Amino acid sequence: MTPDRETAESNQFERVAALIRQLYGVVDELESLFPNRSFTPDGHLVGSIGEAVAAFVYDLELFCSSKECHDAAARDGRLVQVKLTGGKSSVGIRGEPNHLIVLQLFSRKEFNRENDSNQNTPDVLIFY
Repeated sequence: MTPDRETAESNQFERVAALIRQLYGVVDELESLFPNRSFTPDGHLVGSIGEAVAAFVYDLELFCSSKECHDAAARDGRLVQVKLTGGKSSVGIRGEPNHLIVLQLFSRKEFNRENDSNQNTPDVLIFY
């Protein structure tokens, strides 16, 4: 990757992070105005956020939304399914993806990317 492209992608990634923080700021405000309601973003929104972040972090080429089984391809051709969860123990998977990236959202306030490449588990991106 060229330095210019890397800088541009880093800037885009930081913008995505800022937008996600804003989104959860709106969620927090709505929940304070309506304490008996949950305004948790879910469904396509959460899935698309996870896929967009994974595309930046893992240099993936995203497929069209809702493609069966795989969400993206790695530069070396590996097919990947991406999941984003705020949960702590599991994610639902459709089909049998060749490779799985699970992104975990630990906090609404912080957005960080760290990857422990020494793990012998599926790729994990940690947000906290």
